Amino acid sequence: MLETDKAKPPVEQPDLKPTRSEEFEELWANNVLFESTLWNLRMIFGQVDLSGNQVLQHTAINMPWPQVKIAAYFIVANLMVQQALNGQIFLPAYVVPPRPEAGSPGFGSYDRRLVEYLGWIHDQFFGSSPYIPPEVAAYDPPPQS
Repeated sequence: MLETDKAKPPVEQPDLKPTRSEEFEELWANNVLFESTLWNLRMIFGQVDLSGNQVLQHTAINMPWPQVKIAAYFIVANLMVQQALNGQIFLPAYVVPPRPEAGSPGFGSYDRRLVEYLGWIHDQFFGSSPYIPPEVAAYDPPPQS
């Protein structure tokens, strides 16, 4: 074991206040392209332009993998809250990405178990009967007064 692999005591994190810079921009996108490297995930955002039959890309954001993991959790949590409050989000079949299957193009070099897990994740987002843990399914909401 390397010295750097040993568990270190947690470092107290400062309470950081979000502050917007003068260059802060709020943009809108209905398309995102993902590019991954060993070090980060790049998300390239754009808007579909049907008149030109293209996606006009306008912004790229690079995130290190630890931040991607945290962001993915919060994106899924916000999606679940949104659907719990407002109902399932309908997606036309033609925009749902194909379910990963062993032997599918792009998945040939991945371990079969990983591809099966990716298929399970696909089913949770796009399938007709996603897994609901028994303790959640058994939850009886309190009566509303």
